[in-house]
Amino acid sequence: MKLYYWLRFILFTFVFFLVAACKKGKGAICRDGWRSHSTGSGTCSWHGGVDYYLDPDEIAIGRTIGLVVFIIIVIFVIRFIRKVD
Repeated sequence: MKLYYWLRFILFTFVFFLVAACKKGKGAICRDGWRSHSTGSGTCSWHGGVDYYLDPDEIAIGRTIGLVVFIIIVIFVIRFIRKVD
């Protein structure tokens, strides 16, 4: 039964960090492909200028889908472990 509680703790911790990581973040993508975390004057000045700015509220679709798949797998593993115990 202890394993179940550890898996639940790990799941909630991992979900918390992944949900925080699902946002793309702020900053800019430079014209040469470099990512800058700056948004002020002079951003990407050594990389040919700013190609586009990132929307801080935009969600990274790949990470979000990965998170959902991971949660589903962990739920099935926890249910299997509970049946075995």
